[in-house]
Amino acid sequence: MGALFSAYHLWYTVWHETGTEKIDCTCHIRRGGRCVAAFERAMKKIALFAFAGIVLLLAGCAPAAQSSETFAMDTVISQTVYARDNSILIQNYDTIRALEDSMSKTLEGSDVFRLNHAGGQDVVFSSAQTAQALTGCLELARQTGGAFNPALGGVVDAWGFGTENASVPEQSQLERLLAEAEYTQVRIDGDAVNAGKAQIDLGGAAKGYALDALKITMDEAGVENALVAVGGSVYARGGKPDGSWKVGVRDPLGSTADFLAILELADSCVSTSGSYERGFTEGGVYYHHIIDPQTGYPVQNGLISVSVVDESGLKTDVYSTALFVMGLEQGLEFANSNSIDALFITEDKKIYMTDGFQYEFELINKDYQIEG
Repeated sequence: MGALFSAYHLWYTVWHETGTEKIDCTCHIRRGGRCVAAFERAMKKIALFAFAGIVLLLAGCAPAAQSSETFAMDTVISQTVYARDNSILIQNYDTIRALEDSMSKTLEGSDVFRLNHAGGQDVVFSSAQTAQALTGCLELARQTGGAFNPALGGVVDAWGFGTENASVPEQSQLERLLAEAEYTQVRIDGDAVNAGKAQIDLGGAAKGYALDALKITMDEAGVENALVAVGGSVYARGGKPDGSWKVGVRDPLGSTADFLAILELADSCVSTSGSYERGFTEGGVYYHHIIDPQTGYPVQNGLISVSVVDESGLKTDVYSTALFVMGLEQGLEFANSNSIDALFITEDKKIYMTDGFQYEFELINKDYQIEG
């Protein structure tokens, strides 16, 4: 297009027919004689072709669904982003990998790994995002009365979830680790962070925080519509050309492909904490990964799943865990008191919603019953 309009400004050569004679008229943007008429006709053709080219160009650059499925943060990353090309998928993935590199507790050199191996000494984080995520976790830990505790890393490690060494720890070991799992002793002073004897684990918040980071990445890229899932945390941005985003709520008692309900979302995040996500069986007893900070054992309170919807991905991730730990009665009361939109599912297949849970919700599995 640029070359075409440059030619217009310099000259345009037309072939003008008079009978059997062809006249080569090179018109240098002047008026007069047959050359002008030929020039004007040529300009009309140029305008027509230019318009057609613009239409084709715009059609070719219209945002289209770009999709990918990758792996990071020890989970599957699923993306559907409406963009002109797939470069945003790479940018989003790079954003998530950068967070993993700084927040992983097992990756040597990460901020969290260095903090947990500092022996009570100050550590300067290399990533401002790690400090921001930890600060948010500590604030929410205080708000939830420790139902969410980012300092349970030692206790979680003792259980060995997701490893070949998964087993029930000795009670004496749990008691010692619980005594060290004090989130209140974590100090953040400018760039310096000190966790004392606590072992920080951001696994219950990193995926939700990643959604918040992806918002910024897609804001900068001008993306209006996208659906991104980082494990059990999902961000619905805008909508689809044919309507809103529909997010499946997994059946906690079914397989990974079984959905309990469909939830319609726009410009919101949803995170789910469920007893089905990770665990092991020992002595005929199933032990899941959601730990009660008071006992050091997996929570056993009749809940099997809690989902939270909020604009903040971090809050959805943290609150879903905290409400699961609190249990149905206390969790519902806390959520309603703090304007948290939450969905509770019990092991007897009953569904409870908070007062603010006013989203389009289609129950698919009729074995479940909505209460209240």
